[in-house]
Amino acid sequence: LVHGALVSVGCSAESTRNREVMRVTLGDGLEAALEAVRGFRRTEFSPFFLIFLIQFLFLGLTTQMHQAWAMGLVEPVARWTGGESHLHYPDFYGYLPVVMAWVESAVYAFPGCVLIPLSLLRLLARTDRALSLGAGAAGRLAGAVLPTLFAALLGVGAVWGWQRSLVPTVAKILGSFVPATASTFVLWCVTLLGGYLILSLLLYIPVAAVQARASLIGCIGRGVHYGLRLLPLTIIFALLFAVPTIVIQYILERQTGMIITRLRPEAIAVLLAFYAFFTSVATYLTYGAAVRLYRTVRRGG
Repeated sequence: LVHGALVSVGCSAESTRNREVMRVTLGDGLEAALEAVRGFRRTEFSPFFLIFLIQFLFLGLTTQMHQAWAMGLVEPVARWTGGESHLHYPDFYGYLPVVMAWVESAVYAFPGCVLIPLSLLRLLARTDRALSLGAGAAGRLAGAVLPTLFAALLGVGAVWGWQRSLVPTVAKILGSFVPATASTFVLWCVTLLGGYLILSLLLYIPVAAVQARASLIGCIGRGVHYGLRLLPLTIIFALLFAVPTIVIQYILERQTGMIITRLRPEAIAVLLAFYAFFTSVATYLTYGAAVRLYRTVRRGG
């Protein structure tokens, strides 16, 4: 905003037009977010609720680890994520957020590569009846599966790389000028924002895939193009929708030990269930806003 104010000091017609475009784009973004909230429908949300339900059922299994059948289902997942040394009570609940992070990624990637386009098609069917039923909708859904899967897997890999490779470097940089009392929280915020930036950039790949009959490369290219073009607005409404999940995520990452020792270890599973539900709602609303913003920009050229 400061840079924009400085540029606008000159009496340039081009500068005035650019500011008008920015105002319209910002308004479109806010309107898209509000419409996503006002337009909430159970039929469109139901695929995301199913994604939540899968995670909820897995969490239910983790509360029954004293049963051999539950241990037999949960133990392989915990070992695969590196938690073989945390399988005993109550240590397992301290490691459970890590397990659920991988479970969440797998569910959003694999069942999600079908369920997310299905939700988007139901949303688009409001204005395009050809997508409500029939071969047209089935063809769009089939064509969106691979781009959506690619976006999900790329997002998981990119976020993992960001957290493992770049965040330590960022921590060293922050340590040189941020007070030690605040550096941990600032680093947590930067890490979170980096993850949302990556996911916001890839968000429009499924959105483009369900609306354009194009190849895998074409859908990825178009999605990344609009992801870059709409990145600031997308990050803003994605973060706004995700406020409840961010609060729970902070508690789980910073207060897990306190919860286990002073409350009950099972409270971790309860918090993770709320986190999964709020994430499903936030993801649905974010996609809903992205679809509306994408179509607005497409209509406007």
